[in-house]
Amino acid sequence: MAKDFKYANYDFIPKFSYDIISNLIDNPDAEIIWKLLSGSDREDWNKQNLTKAEKRALIYSGEENAADFSIHIDSGEDDVLSKEKCYLRIYPYFITPKDPYKGVIDVAFEIICHYSINTLSNYQTRVDTIISALLKCLNGKNISAGDQVSGALGVMFFSQIGSRMDKMQNFNQPPFKGKILVMSVNAG
Repeated sequence: MAKDFKYANYDFIPKFSYDIISNLIDNPDAEIIWKLLSGSDREDWNKQNLTKAEKRALIYSGEENAADFSIHIDSGEDDVLSKEKCYLRIYPYFITPKDPYKGVIDVAFEIICHYSINTLSNYQTRVDTIISALLKCLNGKNISAGDQVSGALGVMFFSQIGSRMDKMQNFNQPPFKGKILVMSVNAG
């Protein structure tokens, strides 16, 4: 008798971006990300850590002006970006099924920062510091999903062996500059 396998349904996708953000809220190595997204001062890297409430207040959840928020769970920008601010967008970029039971999800992390606030007083940039922190916080780490039976979506990775999409690249939208980091997770 053939064994009955459950096909992957990817029903976690609507909450996937927020599950990653939730992991970052509780990760002590992510504190620098929150600091750099919350302000526009060259000393933001050296400021006090944000509370969970302050972190959650940075996340866009359908309010009228999306540009007022620093963290978004989809691609694109509905509103005109005009503030000297830094933005992080996290969303599923590609899903590649490997077989009927599992696949690879490539996740895009877009970091967009106004030119005038990108360089910090410690001779680093917001964009590169956030990229570095994302890799430290997520590469090789289980991404937990609050409503999944197993409690984890899988181990996130940054490796072209696991997904040819994984990379970091520059893009610019003057007066903003940015980078996109693509990491992946096996899921299904």
